[in-house]
Formats: sequence, C-alpha cells, structure tokens
Amino acid sequence: MSLPIGYDTSLLCEMNIVPDKFEWKFYPTDEPYNKAANIILSKASYRLIHEFRPNKKKSELLVPVKDELVAGDYQCLAYYGAFVVASVPWRITLARLGQSHPQKSVSVTVQAGNTVSWRCDVPESNPLAYVDYTKDDKYISPPDVGNRVKSMILPHVNVSESGVYKCSTTNTFEKRNLDSTLKLEVTHHAHEKAPFFISQPVSEHTATKGSTLFLECSAVGKPIPKVVWYKKSQSQLPAHRTEVIAGGLLIKNISSRDDGVYVCNHTNSHGSIFHEIMVKYREEPSLDCSINATDINQGENRDLECEVRGTPEPEISWFLNGFSVLNDSRIEAIGNKIYFRPIEKRHAGNLQIFARNIVQTVYSSIRIRVIPLPTSIDEIPTPLHNRPRHKPKQRAPKMIPPSKPVVSRVKDDTVVVRWNISNNNGLSILFFKVQYKEIPFANQTYTSNKGWNTANTDIAPNINAYEISDLKPDHFYKFRVAVVYSNNDSIMSQMSKKFHLRSIDFDKKNPLPVCLITHVETISHSSIKVYWNCPPFNVTIDGFYIHYLIATRAGDDYVVVTVEGSDVRSYVINYLHPETSYDVKLQSFNQKLASELSPMMKGRTGDTQDKSNSIPNHIQADASDYMVESKTLSKANGCTLPGNKITITSNPLADTEKNPTVIEMRNLANNNVRQQPDSPSDTTLTNTSKDKHKRRNNIRESREDCSTDSNYV
Repeated sequence: MSLPIGYDTSLLCEMNIVPDKFEWKFYPTDEPYNKAANIILSKASYRLIHEFRPNKKKSELLVPVKDELVAGDYQCLAYYGAFVVASVPWRITLARLGQSHPQKSVSVTVQAGNTVSWRCDVPESNPLAYVDYTKDDKYISPPDVGNRVKSMILPHVNVSESGVYKCSTTNTFEKRNLDSTLKLEVTHHAHEKAPFFISQPVSEHTATKGSTLFLECSAVGKPIPKVVWYKKSQSQLPAHRTEVIAGGLLIKNISSRDDGVYVCNHTNSHGSIFHEIMVKYREEPSLDCSINATDINQGENRDLECEVRGTPEPEISWFLNGFSVLNDSRIEAIGNKIYFRPIEKRHAGNLQIFARNIVQTVYSSIRIRVIPLPTSIDEIPTPLHNRPRHKPKQRAPKMIPPSKPVVSRVKDDTVVVRWNISNNNGLSILFFKVQYKEIPFANQTYTSNKGWNTANTDIAPNINAYEISDLKPDHFYKFRVAVVYSNNDSIMSQMSKKFHLRSIDFDKKNPLPVCLITHVETISHSSIKVYWNCPPFNVTIDGFYIHYLIATRAGDDYVVVTVEGSDVRSYVINYLHPETSYDVKLQSFNQKLASELSPMMKGRTGDTQDKSNSIPNHIQADASDYMVESKTLSKANGCTLPGNKITITSNPLADTEKNPTVIEMRNLANNNVRQQPDSPSDTTLTNTSKDKHKRRNNIRESREDCSTDSNYV
C-alpha cells in the first residue's frame, strides 16, 4: 500500500478466537518509495509497537504517515499461551511521482489503414503511474487487454483521426501533463515507405502466472506492413493461448513456458523492421511441508524440510512462536531446511516458514509438541490391575476416509473432483483438502519433482466436489482427498484412477446441453433453491454442477456442488450466509466432460429472526494463501485502493485443540481523520485533491490490477 505524507492508515488484526494478548512488529526499510524493497523477515531489524488498541478478538494499529520513517512491514502477533501466530506482513510505502524527462514531439504522415502506436514515457512513480491520451480534450480509451498498456494504439486509422494528440500521467494521488505531443496526418495518398516505428516498442515485460499479457509492437508504412510473431528457440507459438491483434501479441494464461524472447517482424515491399521483447515470468511462492504437526522427545535431534517453489526464487524465513530462529543456538535454518540440535522444551509451539518474493508472501505452519523427559515418578511402571475391570477400555472414535474420488473434465485445463463419506457417525468433519499430481507418460521416467500438489482452499464439510484448474491439457493425473476431523487428525482417501485430461479441438462442438436456470427461490436465512430446464439432448448426462459465489466477491473461486442424476431439475443449497446475494451458474456433466456454463442467475437468502445474535463468519483459507475482499471495488491505476480486507489464516492442521486460528488484517486510510470502526472496509480520502479520483472511474475500474508490483505484502 502506497500513501502520500499527510495520510493516516489503520491496520486491523482480527482473530476468530480471543488471544491472551496481541503484539505488533515493525520492520523499517531504507527504501521508503520502493514497494519491491527486499526485507528478509528473519534477518531484518524490527521494533515492537506497544501503542495499539486491543479489543478482545481485534487489535487496531493506527499509522500516521508523517515522514519516511513509517515505511516498512507491519506484522501482527497473536499469543495463545506459548503458542504464537505471526501474520503475513502488511507493507506501507510512500507515494510520489518523480520528475518528468524532456520528450520529443512527433509529427508523422501515415497511409490510411495502418495501426498507429505512440507512447509517452512516464516518470518513476510509486504506485506505478499510468498514461492518459487525449485528442481535442477527448479521452482515448486504451486497448481492452489483460495488462495495462502505456501506449496509445489506434487500429486501422482513417482520415478523421488526423490531429494533435497529448498525454498526461497519473499515479492515483497526483496528475501531471507531459510535454510530448503527436501530430498525426492520415491520408490515402502517402509516399511509399518501408516499415518504421513511430515509438520504439518496450523491450521487457514481466508477467505473473495465469495472467494475460499484451506485447506492444506496431510499425507503419506503405504498403501497410504485414507482421509475423515468433519466439526464439521455439518453432511456433501456442495457438490456443496466443492471438495477434492490432498493435501487438496477446498471450493468455501465462505459464513458465512463456518465459523468453519474442520477435515481431513487420515487412512490406520496401523492406522490413523487427523488434525483440523479453518476457520474464513470475510466480507466487508455494509451500509443501508434508506434515502439519509433529511430536518430538526432549533431547532428540530433528530435521524438518519444506518444499518451496516460486519465481523468482523466494527468500525463506523460519519463525518459532512469532520470532526468527536465527538467534537460537540450538537451531540451524538453511533455506527450506531447519535442524534442531537438540530439541528443548522451549521449542514447543508454532513453527512457521515464510516464503517471499516480488509477487507475494506466504507461510505454512507446523505445530511442535515436545514430550519431556520422564521424571523418577514417571519411570515407575503402572500395575496392569490398576484399571478397574468393570470399566471397559474406551476406544477413540473411528475416522472414516473419503471414497475414492471420481474425476470429470470441465475444460482443457480444469477438472471437478467428487467424493463422499458414508456412515460417519463419530467425529465431526472440519474440512476437506484435495491433492493431485501429474503422472508421467509411459515413455517418461518418473521423477521426484512430480509430487503431490495441494489445493489452497479448505473445503467445507457440506461440500463434496471441488474444481481444480491450471492443469496441463493432454496430460495424466491422479487425485486424492483428505478429510480433517475435529480431533485435528486427518485421513486420506484412495487415489483416483489415472485420469487423462484430453483437450478438445476448437472445431468440435461440445455435445452436452447448456441447461438454463429458470429462477432461484429463497428457502430460509441459510438456504436457496435452484430450478433449471434443459433442452432436448441425446447424450448421456451423469448430473449437474452448481457453481455459486457471494455476489460481492466477484473474482473469487466459485463453490461447486454436485447434483447426481440427469432427471433432476432443482436443488437446495444449504449452509449459506443470511441476507446475502449469490451468483449461481450451472453445468451438465458426464464422465468425459462438462457443458458450457449457463448464464448467471442471482439468488438471495432470507433474513435472520434475531440479528443481534448473529456471529460474523470467517472464511477459512490455507496457510499459504491470502484473500483480498472489499465492500467497494474502488480502483485507480489498476490497483485496489486502501480499504481492502486481507484475511490470513494459519494452517488448521498445525493448530492446537482450539479451533483454527484466523488472522484478518484490514486497512483503512484517510487524510488525518480516522474512520469509524463500524465501516472497516471503506476508504475515505479527504484531501483537497479529492475530485481528481472521480475522473473516468468507470473506465479505470476495468483495468487490470498491478500484477507486477502491487501484490507484494
């Protein structure tokens, strides 16, 4: 989060269980204007902050942005006896818009039908600045592509687009006109000329996993140049994820395979011109520690290791009960491995591993229980006859594993995994987890790298289906499901059969019918009923997937429930939030594939009878996951403004016998006026320049979030 001097911000740390106490740590930085400043949590200096407002489950920290000294990372600690949970840090930097560099104005005559690309260079800025282009004081809309485009692109220009174009730059808090102009003359009788660039295209882009990237490269000439795109060291581009559009190349669903150098080559009868663009791939860290809790005898040596992934390579920090282990003479932490030499009683508690790179910070937890050495009294064996004969030995409740999962194809890179648990009359279920791994082809050698991947989401006990995306088409996978019971122990299902995720050619029509939701009925404060109709069909249908999501959380993953049977035309969804609107979609499916999604229909749960007794609901997330939600999606510069709510949760498998611990960090910002605590997700900027944020909001809200530099927390 970037704020100018003179603003206040408030960080809210919220637990779902009242802790014994809260504490805040502040890690200062000597780069107050750099959102990507490298702060290694285990090595960085910090100071404890004692001035905050505790309120049972909550702790609010007010941060007045007075000078550069407030920049850095803020971390919340929640104490449960000796067991301490540390949150993912929240970063605060200072906003500024640097000095503009002199730029040359351009005057050019082009043949009608060319695609014109012109770019004004923006000064250094935090947060990242964007550029507005105008002609005769009329705003020129940018291309509707995944990433924010800093060039003005005019596809297939005509004579009416002749004129003088200007540019200005904005970074949310400040706007500045730039001195560069483009004088464009479009004619039907331009002189013949070899291709040339009006503005030299950008030479380097960064893109995060799963995002969409637009590579700008457009030349003009007469005859109108033809463009060819290719990637060095690769014969051809992936046809299903790349598209050549006016002004550049669009790459969808970015993966590590897209890293490299791309070349655009423009050619006409008078010559050619080319440009190379480097694409750097980034991926958020992920952690797999394989265990969530461990019992260790006092005095034993123990080695623990977590698998860490991410691009660029994440920095690793180990915390024990909220603080770095580097000062502990009995512990050695080297990268993703930690060594206890030996374990002592004081090492009991919450061990956390943090992985951080430019994209994101995540953590995972391991609960350590130290079994003390026996005392002399403990060493006396207990006679067998001490247990009364009339008291039968009590057996622990049996944990029932999930059934072997059934897998169905949804899209070329997506499947739905289904399961059930029968005859569970013992322990209550906390949640499910779905794991999957890639199976090598018959002619490939299996390697240890093809391990199990764990989906981040904790799946509610009433849900028996889950959608896994971002898989590789035409690859083989196996799946399994873990269930976590109320005793904080888990049991795994059998592995599914080997599943071949086949891709469907674009020229083949999906044979499954698209069924339409007719209406959604309110049943109670926690239930809605979905009704649908299907067109006539002559293929086998096994059932339906109902996808639903709270309407205000657009962009989050949908929850999927499975309805078995081809003749069913209604279904009741339970365990919903009261007085809440939901977006609902439907798919028919069989074992091979699923239909296209139906149009969305909205439904709403009813009111509760006694609102005064309602309990806030916390959404459980994996220890290596965080979620951003906001009541209002105010955006500028493609970034969510301060006022968003970040929920960070510890791994429930690592918790004690208490319920899973949830940390929520929410941020409020205003100008020297703190907001009232009853509206923690809203942001008020009471600055004299307040009106500048209102300009063209509806256009900017559609822009992509700052994928390359705004997620660093």
